[in-house]
Amino acid sequence: MFTRLRIGIITDSMDQLQNWEIKLIRSILDHREFDLKAIIETGAVATGKTSFVGRLIDKAEQRIFVRHLSYPAQPFGTKQYRLPVPVRPGGNGLLALNIDVAIRLTAKALPRECLDQIEFGEWFLDFVDKAAIGHDWTGFWEVKEREALTTVQLRVCLCSEPRPLIISAARYNTKYSAALNGAFIKEKSVLLLLRELRKLAEARKLSANTSLKPDISHAAPRSVDSIAYLARLGCNIVAKLAIRTRAALGLNARSWGVYIGEGSIENFAPDKATPLKLAESMWAADPFLFRWHDKDYIFFECFPDNSKNAWISVACLSGTEVEFLGTCLRTSYHLSYPFVFNDGTDIYMVPETHQTDRVEIWRCTQFPMRWELYATALEGKSPADTTMFKIKGQWWLLTSLSDHHAYMDHSSELYAFAVDGPALRTVVPHKRNPVIIGSDIARNGGRVHVIGDRVLRPSQCNAHGIYGYGLNIREITKLDTEAYTEETIKLVRPDFMTGIVGCHHIDTLGNRFVIDLCKSK
Repeated sequence: MFTRLRIGIITDSMDQLQNWEIKLIRSILDHREFDLKAIIETGAVATGKTSFVGRLIDKAEQRIFVRHLSYPAQPFGTKQYRLPVPVRPGGNGLLALNIDVAIRLTAKALPRECLDQIEFGEWFLDFVDKAAIGHDWTGFWEVKEREALTTVQLRVCLCSEPRPLIISAARYNTKYSAALNGAFIKEKSVLLLLRELRKLAEARKLSANTSLKPDISHAAPRSVDSIAYLARLGCNIVAKLAIRTRAALGLNARSWGVYIGEGSIENFAPDKATPLKLAESMWAADPFLFRWHDKDYIFFECFPDNSKNAWISVACLSGTEVEFLGTCLRTSYHLSYPFVFNDGTDIYMVPETHQTDRVEIWRCTQFPMRWELYATALEGKSPADTTMFKIKGQWWLLTSLSDHHAYMDHSSELYAFAVDGPALRTVVPHKRNPVIIGSDIARNGGRVHVIGDRVLRPSQCNAHGIYGYGLNIREITKLDTEAYTEETIKLVRPDFMTGIVGCHHIDTLGNRFVIDLCKSK
């Protein structure tokens, strides 16, 4: 018999919830696996004040950089989102509540004597401890110290353990502003917490990840730290303004191009690649190779600059010589990532179409120039960079969805679906979705390669505040209806060629590979 996981929420007060907290509580109420049994209000956090300079900078950043998209004026109270009556913490009170797990949203933890009444302990995302009266410094130190990624850890306090244990963690691309960085990771980490709660609801067993090391918790910034941070923020803003100004003047600071070299997905040397001249006066990215009737073709995203919707073009390859054939698919919305594959004699393309809020599969009617819309799926889900492959008789679809309130983002989660094939009549979400969380490893960076017993997935490494910074080759070590695991076997950073600032996609065919590189002018 299915037993719902009984959850208690610990908060200062329900009167001033942040957006990420509202998103979390509403999601708990939406999930049939969960039963929100209690709201435990602890009152204001009894901590000292932080520096005046730090509070002033934070308030200014909150106004300028953070998107304050409000939920409905009354996010709770309807039949769907009805909450339990808040209670105050206390031994007898919590015993009467009879909860399985408590989720702490505040820096004020429960008294330790309460923990032995909660079977799976008190869970919290580590950033909730980075707050004091009038100031929240989540994301501050990562921006100040120019960290490539901002780590969030999900921890648990148990009565039987002297220190918190780490349940899981994720890393997110660090933003240029501390307030923006903090708001972004708070919204994104809700998915991490919900995924682990679903695991707990199913297994009824707490599993700590002993391979993860505790993240160093920084204290509240001092005035001298805040002043140093202000200099870093200024440099970040100037750099972004310079790029935008050059783009507005038609002097793009960066451009994407496709390069070709010899090698396989298991063994390639990007520094040996040479540029392909695919389309005059156009940027090119997301290349896919495809062989048909003993000829090799390259499909790629084609666009004049970053300000307009892109389309899909195709060229014929003979050695390193290119014959540009033209535009093969163009719509009123943005197209990229033209994943081309065949199922028997039928040829399909799955371009990136997140502006339509669905996956689109196009079937070729006259190769390689004519295509018709064949199937759609995941309506309303905003999928990006979708890839399909078949192993052991089962088709799988991998894509990145943007489950967001204020911050649309397709780089931080990977979702898996079992499908019946290109027709997409049956689309079954994997029970561990999102199967991968992290801006540095999640988003697809090319087709999945099945080589004997090995399944290799290229993925983007989005870090240092840069989309498309680097490229991973990750090996899927387990994939079935119950589990999904993978590990990185190679990381390509943009340091192998002069002027390169990004590389985020690869495809191979035979002993040849193509990769896209972003060059700084």
